[in-house]
Amino acid sequence: MDKKKILEKLEALFNLDEVKKGFASQEDCIDWGNKVAPLLKFNPQYYYNFLQNQHKMNLPLSSYTLGPALNVMRSQVQMAIEDLKAELELGVDNKENSQEMYIDETRIQELLDISNESYDLSKLIQILREINTCYKKNCYISVILLIRALIDHVSPIFGCNKFSEVANNYKGSKSFKESMLNLENSSRKIADQHLHCQIRKSETLPNKTQVNFSNDTDVLLSEIIRILKK
Repeated sequence: MDKKKILEKLEALFNLDEVKKGFASQEDCIDWGNKVAPLLKFNPQYYYNFLQNQHKMNLPLSSYTLGPALNVMRSQVQMAIEDLKAELELGVDNKENSQEMYIDETRIQELLDISNESYDLSKLIQILREINTCYKKNCYISVILLIRALIDHVSPIFGCNKFSEVANNYKGSKSFKESMLNLENSSRKIADQHLHCQIRKSETLPNKTQVNFSNDTDVLLSEIIRILKK
């Protein structure tokens, strides 16, 4: 769908009377959100912010919580509309937004859908969002450093203090262990190289291929989701 059609659909949904005056029921708001969310995928930041607050609409929360969440959802749609208008007016063909994501959006949504008393996933989700943002902007040093931050952050979910323990001792499948060893050994060494190496006479910058641990990262996230959904 081109951006002109996305704009038309967003404006139609944003200008509904219910959006301005309030929805008759929580179910009506959820239905509206389900129609809006796919249209925001052209901008990951608006999309993720919208999803995070839309998720609250599915929970038994008070109006004191749902009201501000709905306001954020409205705000994200309004900003998306203004961005689209500006891009179309300037004739911008923003191809970078069509690039593949490092972290699949469905994984982030699955994490957003989890309610777990033992672990607050907000920082994990933010790390994943920033990985996608940096990857889209070709900030590959930031990507590999964030991958290192990610694997260090999630070890307790596996009952481990360090990710090296996850890679070597967690009782997962053989293929899972191989992916975790790749993250622990290869991605960490590449991150350390860019983090600790001091300035030199000449440098070679990382590229998309060097920092591409997206498959192993997805294996890690899928196991985290499986554990926390129990």
